[in-house]
Amino acid sequence: MSELPEDYPMLHIYPSKGARQPVILKGNAEGLCALLNALISAIAHPNSSGVAEVFNGDAEVYEVVVHLVTTHEKLSPVPDQNSQQ
Repeated sequence: MSELPEDYPMLHIYPSKGARQPVILKGNAEGLCALLNALISAIAHPNSSGVAEVFNGDAEVYEVVVHLVTTHEKLSPVPDQNSQQ
C-alpha cells in the first residue's frame, strides 16, 4: 500500500447510503485539519463561510464549504452548487 502524501490535504466525504446510515469522512491529517479549520472559521465568522481546499485520491482539488445557519429554513434546502450561499 502506498502512503498518502503528507504535503497535500487529502479528504473524501462519502454520502450516506440510506436512512440511518452514516456519512463517512476519510483523510490524512492535513485534510482533516483543513476541514477542522473550515468548521472553526464558519463558527467564528458566522456571516461568511468556512472553506477547505482539499484533494481527492485522483489529485483533483475541490472545496468543502461550511455554513453556519440558525433557522430550519436555511438548513433544509440543498444549496445551489454554483453559488456560495
